[in-house]
Amino acid sequence: MKKKVSIFNFTNVYNKESFYRDDKSSISCDIENVSYSNSATLGDTGNATCLNVIDCSKISGTNCMCDDGAMSEIRSMIREHEIGADEIHFIDNGNYHYMSAIMLEQVKEPFSLVVFDHHPDMQPPMFGDILSCGGWVLYAFENNPNIRDVHIIGADRKLIDELPDDVRERAHFYDAYDVICRKDYYFNGSDVHEKRVDGESASCNDYDDIDDLKKCVILPETQFPVYISVDKDVVTSDEITTNWDQGEMRVSELLATIDRFFDERKVIGVDICGECAPEQEGINVDEAITGNDAFNGEILERVLDHLDTV
Repeated sequence: MKKKVSIFNFTNVYNKESFYRDDKSSISCDIENVSYSNSATLGDTGNATCLNVIDCSKISGTNCMCDDGAMSEIRSMIREHEIGADEIHFIDNGNYHYMSAIMLEQVKEPFSLVVFDHHPDMQPPMFGDILSCGGWVLYAFENNPNIRDVHIIGADRKLIDELPDDVRERAHFYDAYDVICRKDYYFNGSDVHEKRVDGESASCNDYDDIDDLKKCVILPETQFPVYISVDKDVVTSDEITTNWDQGEMRVSELLATIDRFFDERKVIGVDICGECAPEQEGINVDEAITGNDAFNGEILERVLDHLDTV
């Protein structure tokens, strides 16, 4: 992976976030102060990190579904700014998760797609071959010959069961307790409270930090390089607010699992979505944006740290 960060600003929510700015003292500073060229740099990470901030707010036909005109315009922007799949991408809220499928068109080697999401995103289209936020994983699997297997972590079991059998069989699904060995994930009176990790017993109900928690992570089996796509709605709403219903993972568990992927797999790209909507009802938008900004900064720092050690 390259130390490059691309921010696709569809709803302008990133205008109020500061995680990608050198000056993080305010989340209300103008996005116009950030360069839109590949020569921009991000923070003080030892080696320069290239930054692209792409204004997508004026592209029509993008909300939840990406029509042909929007797809053509987005692809042109990607080419213009020389954005590769082998970078870190922030792609706004979950309505735009289909951006992952567009970025994956650039991967030219066999790879595994790993998705953290409370929704399977494998809904067959109602008509045609439309690309949507709710069906982008299935779209990518059917249209990208380099995807060899799909691993979806944290999706709602009810939503998985509602998928057609032939669709459900195309992906591997994991609950949170399949990848994080924690006692309190076991229920229904089960007396099985331990799993084996690296040949040792692991039951990680308590932990001091993310490094400790990493020891409790059991990664999906795959023999290919990994592209990681994160929708923050996989995280409990007690810790992050997104614009979709949410799952039960903790931020620390998500970060620990991503860390383990970087430690033990070849990661070829990462994208993150799941912002709140700027005018979302029923929430304190400023607080939600602040929480998402903090998470974005943490995951970005951790990924860049991994890239510094490569």
